[in-house]
Amino acid sequence: MNQNFKNLFLFFVLLVIFGCASSGGDSFGDSPCTDCGERGELELAIQEESFYREWNPDAFKRLDSTALLGTLPALVLSAKAPEDCKFCHSFSEESVDFDLASVEDSLWIRAFPKMQRFLMMPGMQVPEEDSLYIDSLKKELLNTEFVDGKPLASLEPWLERVGTEQVLKRGLPQKFKAISEVLASRYHVRYLSIPVVLQVEIFPDLGKKGAFRYETLWLFLDARYGELVFLCYSSFLAETTNRVAPERSWSKPFSERLWKMFSTNLSEVEPH
Repeated sequence: MNQNFKNLFLFFVLLVIFGCASSGGDSFGDSPCTDCGERGELELAIQEESFYREWNPDAFKRLDSTALLGTLPALVLSAKAPEDCKFCHSFSEESVDFDLASVEDSLWIRAFPKMQRFLMMPGMQVPEEDSLYIDSLKKELLNTEFVDGKPLASLEPWLERVGTEQVLKRGLPQKFKAISEVLASRYHVRYLSIPVVLQVEIFPDLGKKGAFRYETLWLFLDARYGELVFLCYSSFLAETTNRVAPERSWSKPFSERLWKMFSTNLSEVEPH
């Protein structure tokens, strides 16, 4: 197993255990708590799905499968649940972010096993003293124009394109390109994977044992060439179809959609 992923997974497990212990839950005990439902695999039905997907064919063709990839934590992060949610022991912004990060890491290993990943999170591979630098850079990225005159933080451009998959040679706006180049240069990475927005909301009364709405904007940049490699906007409602509560694995449905960005034959995708 990749060492980065080991560290990430261990940190996530400790986070989950701490969350359960602090809330009185028993997710890891001999028997599940009454409100968590049965053990086993979480089964979900996806409802109300919308998406936008975009690939840059030239950038995709020149992918260096041995280069260093910098992976950022989510820039805009939201985890919402009712105060009386009885199975949300481990649900928090941190656990949602680490859940996506573990999915990302496993997909990179599957797609490019020789590509090294650099976790751009203070306290992981980025020095703790860089915390303020990373925070300020995240804010600058979010406020910088990205598409259609809108800042990166805005989902409006993708909501207007919902239902579209396209190949498109999109360069980065000059200011955005400059910021990404500085970030890549500081940590000696070629590529940047950036979950721009990650929002998860729990609905305990939907489905067999609960449901959640998942929304994310995720992009992959080639910092050397100043290009977007691909971009994925995804939103869906995931309802449980068995008695396992959605107290974990929120990014599992998204992992299948994100894998499409790696595995699609671009010759079969129409340009727009």
